[in-house]
Amino acid sequence: MPVLVTTAHRPLERRLVLRLLDEGGEVRAYGHGDTSALRAAGAFVASGTADDEGWLEAACADVHTVVHVGGGLLSPDPDRIVRDAEVLLRAVDGAGVQRVIALSLPGADPTANDAIRRAKAEVERRLEAADVPTIVLRTSLVVTSGLDDALATAGLGPDARATQVAPVHPEDVVDLIAAFDRARSRSTSGHLVVSADGAERYPIDELLRRRGVDMPGQGGLVGRTLPPAWLIDQLDATLQGPWWSDDPVVLDGWRFAGIEPQPITELRTGGGAPGELEG
Repeated sequence: MPVLVTTAHRPLERRLVLRLLDEGGEVRAYGHGDTSALRAAGAFVASGTADDEGWLEAACADVHTVVHVGGGLLSPDPDRIVRDAEVLLRAVDGAGVQRVIALSLPGADPTANDAIRRAKAEVERRLEAADVPTIVLRTSLVVTSGLDDALATAGLGPDARATQVAPVHPEDVVDLIAAFDRARSRSTSGHLVVSADGAERYPIDELLRRRGVDMPGQGGLVGRTLPPAWLIDQLDATLQGPWWSDDPVVLDGWRFAGIEPQPITELRTGGGAPGELEG
């Protein structure tokens, strides 16, 4: 039975579709942007927006697993993260999907200081209450070119630049999701929360250095897009973390999958065009 990836027009999801195709299975890509490369690679492409329940349910027909990344740090509307998950779960229920894999963040909690983690916590709550088995992967800060630009141009103060993070390569996240998709025979009923922290912990300043990104006032900003005021405020709140999972009850996803997450180097290997925001 096939796997379906939602919002497949976005960079991380595009990478995931291609990775799953490499596994040799049947893959469906659902999105409303440019998915021509995925069609050419062999994916079955269905066009539709995240809030179109009818089209989404039709795309989910006969699907075993749906992978839903959802919005992240650069999402313009945290409430939309919850609304999209609500639509997805109704479509999944109507189509008889057998499992959902979704991405979240460390520290997702209804009382979190930032709106993104509160939204992710609400999504986790709804996934746990769903009739279908669900898996939540709490991934640490996933490095992308869009995030590089946002961090470089947001005018982060000394406290924000000193925030400790545990960044993760998008390629490692994709490999982790693919591993959980392969483990269908080991899936059980219920709800599973899994951590996916980066290989190392260090300040955002060090992350920007490794990514070859200069801070404002130090040059290197030509061609970058200045973030809107709402995004600067959102980054300031969300970057406070936490950016790794210390809960011993949460399963270590890397250990489960037999994957060794790679340290972030100075190579700009993250997905997405500069300045591209998540919807």
